[in-house]
Amino acid sequence: MLDFARDKMLWEKIRTSDEFIQHRKEVKELYEKAFKTEPRAHSAKEILENNDNGLWRLQFDHLQSSAILSLIYPDNEEYYDNLLKSVWAYLDDYTWAPLGHYTKQYYGKTPKDFDFGLIDIFASSAALALAEIKSLFQDRFPKLLIDRITYELRRRTIEPYLTRKYFWESHDNNWTAVCTGAVGSVLIYEAPELYYENRERLHASMKCYLDSYKDDGMCVEGVGYWSFGFGFFVTFAMLEKELTNGEIDWFKEEKVKEISKFIQKTFLQRNVLVSFSDAGIDSPYSFGLPHMLKHIYGDEIENLPPDHGIVVYDNTHFNFALRSFIYYSKDFLADKMSNDVTYSVENSSYLFKRTENYGFAVKGGNNGESHNHIDVGSFILARNNKQIICDLGAGPYEDGYHTERRYTFFNPSAYAHNIPMLNGVGEDSVRREDACVNYDWEKERASLEFSNAFGVDFLTKAERAFDFKKDSITMIDTLEVTKETEITERFVSVIEPKIVDGVAVIDDVSLIVQDNLQPKITVKEVKRHLDGSIYNAYLIDYTLPKGKYDFKITFSM
Repeated sequence: MLDFARDKMLWEKIRTSDEFIQHRKEVKELYEKAFKTEPRAHSAKEILENNDNGLWRLQFDHLQSSAILSLIYPDNEEYYDNLLKSVWAYLDDYTWAPLGHYTKQYYGKTPKDFDFGLIDIFASSAALALAEIKSLFQDRFPKLLIDRITYELRRRTIEPYLTRKYFWESHDNNWTAVCTGAVGSVLIYEAPELYYENRERLHASMKCYLDSYKDDGMCVEGVGYWSFGFGFFVTFAMLEKELTNGEIDWFKEEKVKEISKFIQKTFLQRNVLVSFSDAGIDSPYSFGLPHMLKHIYGDEIENLPPDHGIVVYDNTHFNFALRSFIYYSKDFLADKMSNDVTYSVENSSYLFKRTENYGFAVKGGNNGESHNHIDVGSFILARNNKQIICDLGAGPYEDGYHTERRYTFFNPSAYAHNIPMLNGVGEDSVRREDACVNYDWEKERASLEFSNAFGVDFLTKAERAFDFKKDSITMIDTLEVTKETEITERFVSVIEPKIVDGVAVIDDVSLIVQDNLQPKITVKEVKRHLDGSIYNAYLIDYTLPKGKYDFKITFSM
């Protein structure tokens, strides 16, 4: 499999061509950072006392950076020696699955109920990484190491999959694609005959994953999880197509093609992606995935914006890192972004809009989606290559973030989004009928009715509309209530607003509000999703006068 990835001419090009300067720089930086610490296996005692995904992320960084650099620089003994150390450390590790994933909810286990056969997103990704590294280095690795990889893949991945069922086989989010895609790919590499025996089972899981999307291909989990889940789906589908000589070709399915187009819709400006749901505000994604999709679909997929930074290691998974090199082509990059583009996605209730002056996105849907944030009706305004009115995306995955306590954390709560509050209370987390975003192409107006999102009987109408002009966007909220209610409109930014003549100004965007309402600005410290670092979010609140239930604001540029 991936025979062309063993082509010496390919790696010579990667080693010498200016096209790959940023790729080489990034992987070397990761290597230097990771190898400040020696690769080593983790004992049971250490893992039980330190239930931290960071242990595995460092191992991933050791493994993938040394493997990629050993492919680029095959004569460099340091890189190769460290690759050997990294592989042996993985093989000797107590578990490939973080103990935080040993949950009663999913596996009926606790961290003390150790199980070699617990396959999660980390363990399955590690298995695929080792299978691909074994394939790529089969002529260089010592026979003992090849045999040990084979043994551990059989013991920790293949035999458990053959002898039990897992919750993720019929789940409705990225776990299904990641685990199924990784395990299926390991079977293709290690035991093709077992792939054929289990093909229907693998396909049933992948169809379950695809069923989590509507026909428009929108990923409600966010850009990062599109990259993660769909990236593993595409990895498996490409290997499967190669193994079966095109007999199985998922890419002929119209829904798969629409899901492939998701990323092109979410660029609001060159370096700004939509950060709804559990995306990060920096919106990392697997840089190699759109290049893989261009390889498959050609001009049916838009070229990427030219200036978006290379993100080879967005989720520290080797299959993404490898493919960010071997499928990359500068011909798949656009000279400039296409503007004056509107994507109205009514099935999943989104609207994305790009003009010469700004980018815009608004979200409908419901508050019971996978990786949900309480954000029906919330929106993003991008200008000058940054978010002006923001969606903060995910916070760090701290203890309790994925439990019933989820909305006690700021980022996924209603209070971190650009939506109104009724008597100081925002929307709730109950799943109800979708709020649909409608777009009037002639009037250039988007609108949605989202009263269902609040779950209160005294709110009989909540209509939000956006009127788009060349240098401004006007938002109009019209609410109807059956009892006296205080309405506060909230807007969130990571750029500190300035008050100029009574008007809030963010960067060069003026927030002009009817009746000259004055904003109350609160500073909130927020943690970044990936590294937990602290930054400031600015909460800009306009409280309407007593008895007033309509609100109009113009974002003037």
